[in-house]
Amino acid sequence: MGRYVAPLDQTHDVKNFDCGTDKLNRWLQTIASQHQAKGLSKTFVLVDDNAPTVIIGFYALAIRRMTPRETLPAELARKFPSDIPGYTLARLAIANRSTGKGFGADLLVDAMYRAKQVSDQVGGAFLFVDAKDQTAANFYSHFGFIPLPDDPLTLVMPMSTIRDG
Repeated sequence: MGRYVAPLDQTHDVKNFDCGTDKLNRWLQTIASQHQAKGLSKTFVLVDDNAPTVIIGFYALAIRRMTPRETLPAELARKFPSDIPGYTLARLAIANRSTGKGFGADLLVDAMYRAKQVSDQVGGAFLFVDAKDQTAANFYSHFGFIPLPDDPLTLVMPMSTIRDG
């Protein structure tokens, strides 16, 4: 049974996706495709070869500019100008039926790799994530994301960390 990450398209069954968080379910079902069409973000889904329309989980990436740099942790801020380009992991969710199997980590690593690939081509210093709660923030911290001093639910990872990791 092979799983793979693919760009969201009209063949994927967004209507039956349920991660247990209505806000994330509704975003995938009603907004993700609109944002893709407008160039605001790109959504990727984890599916299985045996059921390629059934979404196991998803994430969305978007461009972000951090201003001012003073909101970054001091050890990072001093290395950069006032406008800092980067990317945001805008959403990440796993279907209820698939939780506890490591798919969240798999999707996070895929998102980090994609952001790194784009950064290598066009620039971008950081990958940001806006955690929905402290439990989610702890998940991202486990992977090396650093909480912002004035907003611990916004976390950041330097692209150099992704490159070195």
